[in-house]
Amino acid sequence: MEKAAEILAIPFYQMTLGVDPVLFNFALMVPLFVSTILSPVVGKLSDNCESRFGRRKPFIFAFAILSAVLFGLIWMVPQDWTSTSQFSYFLCLSVLFHCCVCFYNVPLTSLSYEITSDHEQRIKVMEINSYFIKLASFSSQWLYPLAALALFGSIYLGVKVVGWSVAIFIITLMGIIPALVIPDRKVDLNKSDDIKTSMLTTFKQIIEVPLMKLVCLIIFLQVGIAAYAAKMDYYVLVYLMFEGDIAQGTVWKAVLSTAYAISAAIYIPIVSLLSRRYGKLNALQVIFVLTAIGGIVKWFIYEKGNTWLIILDPIFCSAIWSSMTIIIPALIAQASDNDEKHKTTGRAGGFAALHHMVLTFSIVFALLITGLSLNGIGFDANLGAAQPLDALYCMKIILSLGTVIPALIALFLIARYREKYQHLHLH
Repeated sequence: MEKAAEILAIPFYQMTLGVDPVLFNFALMVPLFVSTILSPVVGKLSDNCESRFGRRKPFIFAFAILSAVLFGLIWMVPQDWTSTSQFSYFLCLSVLFHCCVCFYNVPLTSLSYEITSDHEQRIKVMEINSYFIKLASFSSQWLYPLAALALFGSIYLGVKVVGWSVAIFIITLMGIIPALVIPDRKVDLNKSDDIKTSMLTTFKQIIEVPLMKLVCLIIFLQVGIAAYAAKMDYYVLVYLMFEGDIAQGTVWKAVLSTAYAISAAIYIPIVSLLSRRYGKLNALQVIFVLTAIGGIVKWFIYEKGNTWLIILDPIFCSAIWSSMTIIIPALIAQASDNDEKHKTTGRAGGFAALHHMVLTFSIVFALLITGLSLNGIGFDANLGAAQPLDALYCMKIILSLGTVIPALIALFLIARYREKYQHLHLH
């Protein structure tokens, strides 16, 4: 949900309404920061919820609906307002939206951890979940081109129609399905020792789990650094390959993102098979090697006239994103299972909250340095096609090296973890 909001907001609020890049990225960053702080609270509430409907389902059902309403309202900003007023409107609605999404995501993730304790079945569960994630990724990249269709008369009406359509038919209807069809594990909270433990103590205990430390570092490297680098492809497409033509650049960004979604979907069963047959960490190592090669390839394909060659980008670099929705959650669920052996009641909510917290912190980090980098290298949206050549090639350097370096660091961390904890067998 957050990704759909960001994807539609970049061309609408920043490129169409002209909100300053630093202010715009601030408006994207603050809601995520609030969501990060809120995550452990939601995890604790979800773990200790006493309801006849279960621990997770009440949150999932209620906040799917609230998230949908707020998503639709984000696009109702009056076009005749000043840039500052539009920024303030987007900021306030985004904070509320991300808070509701946090109350939805953490219990939903916890529920996915608790569906099964079998390692192979868990990978299959994450595989199925990944198909839905990739379908959403595939669809969301076309939201702005769809809103820009001539039948709406103006981009402002188009964004409103598309925004509310997503809110009603996707976020609401699809969002409540898990609450209706997935069984919620019954627990006796009166026997739980975790309910008496402070939230801070619980979080410290979870962070100290060695496997969680590794997972958190990998998430930050990929979502905080590599994803920051990947954000540059939008600007390279628009301002280097299409000389400031936002419409053409947006269409080809959608093509690229669609190729990413398709490639990632193709990789899903491959990643699942590698994980089940050779182990999750072995699979991650192979995929990070492929990603590092892809980072080198990016330097050569993002040039004028190489339009269709950009498809090579997702061929090399989309497997890691499938891993982030299959292998990483499976590793966290395994860490949660191991923790539950020493606790009266499982703390899946705490593990899901830490996952969400690190994920959102990484996204905040990526947004922060994106805005600072764009201004630092001399990018100015008002210059259109007349961007400084140095700025364009700085974007390419970030795009390429920002993919290679995190992958190499991740390979080192996995090797170090396996050497230190080789007595732990990860299935």
